[in-house]
This record gives sequence, structure tokens and C-alpha cells, in this order.
Amino acid sequence: MFHPPATVYIIDDEEIVRTALQRVCQSAGLCAETFASVEAYLKEMPFAAPSCIISDVRMPGVSGFELPGELARAGQRIPVIYITANDTPVSRQRAHDVGASGFFRKPVDDQALLDAIGWAIGQTTAGQPHAT
Repeated sequence: MFHPPATVYIIDDEEIVRTALQRVCQSAGLCAETFASVEAYLKEMPFAAPSCIISDVRMPGVSGFELPGELARAGQRIPVIYITANDTPVSRQRAHDVGASGFFRKPVDDQALLDAIGWAIGQTTAGQPHAT
């Protein structure tokens, strides 16, 4: 359980993945909101503290790797954990370069993902602001 309740924003173009990740998060006491694209998330730009984002890397339109830059332009700093079906050294390096809080290959181990979420949210509650 996460205290205070935290929110995880899940961005993936595959509905089955969004639903599965939402269930994993909710089973751990997290609030979870889903979005089919980075653009859908940015249009709504929800904000809850503490929070983090789980984003697919490859999606039509704006990629998950472009998300941190879009968040920065909006004045938000939210940890991003990436998931991908295409785990390559190049994608791992790119995730590192954009400051990812985690990087996982699909299918994701539920407990490992929850541990990464806990760590990412812990970083924000330990004094690193969400909004600038």
C-alpha cells in the first residue's frame, strides 16, 4: 500500500496493456488513470501528487521518449517509467538520456514494476517537486 495514495498515469496504445497495468496498480492501492496516447495525456494534463507515469516507448504520434520534454514545457516534473516490447541497447540508452525512472520489457513483472513505482514516487515525496 502507498501512503498517501498515489496516482499512476498509464500511457499505452494497447487497451489490453492499459487495463492490465491499471489492475496491477489498483491491487497495490494506487489510483490509476489510463490514456491511449501521449497526446491524450497532454490534452488532459492531469496532476495529482504524488504520482508517476508508465509509458510505452513506441506509439503512433508523440513517442514516450518525447514525453519528458513535453512535461518540462508544461512546467511539470513527473517520474516516467518506460515499458516496451522492443528492448534494445539504443532504447535503453535513450530512456537513460531522458531521465527514466525505470525501463521494463513487456511483459512486465508486476512486483518489479510496483517496486519501481514505489521508488519513483518516493523520489517525488522526498523533496523533488512535481511542478515547477
